[in-house]
Amino acid sequence: MHVLGLAGSPRRDGNTDLLLRAALEGAEAAGAETEFLALRSMKFAPCIECGRCENTGRCTVKDDTLTVHEKLLAADHVILAAPIFFVGVSAQAKALIDRCQCFWWQKYVMKVPLFDPPRPERRGLFLSCCGSDLRWMFDGPRRVVKAFFDVTEFTYSAELLVRATDEKGAIASHPTALADAREAGRALVQPSASAGTGASGS
Repeated sequence: MHVLGLAGSPRRDGNTDLLLRAALEGAEAAGAETEFLALRSMKFAPCIECGRCENTGRCTVKDDTLTVHEKLLAADHVILAAPIFFVGVSAQAKALIDRCQCFWWQKYVMKVPLFDPPRPERRGLFLSCCGSDLRWMFDGPRRVVKAFFDVTEFTYSAELLVRATDEKGAIASHPTALADAREAGRALVQPSASAGTGASGS
């Protein structure tokens, strides 16, 4: 079982990076193979809406997005970790999500399944932090990530969302967040034991 961890923060070793590493530790402890993929280290452009994917269901803009697409299709489960910027996910995460327009076209316009035969249930976990203490800060990002998981055929199975956490490394001082992330990663691999949607500070 392979769990792909997408680090969507522009800041190396920031709060969502730490949450993601903890979640992957939990998945590894439950027997999964894991991969930490930092989107900030990859070179890809936003979607240019060129329309070429309308004929193939695949993006034809040749950059690092194609590598991420391959990893998304191959993964058994995915974890997206991204901080909140202006009430949305980070630019790195959103650019990747927008570049998955090709999969939306394939599934909902071409009516061609991503997998034939269908894959066993693939699950997605969303991890996020924001500096604000406002309770609605994650409402928009949650909808975006749910759409992303739907298009790439991951069930939105759980989330860990932490408010009032802005300074680099501040998540390490949170009383439960890293332990909660480890448990969320373990549950992602073993859904029958403890699957569900939880939120810390959301």
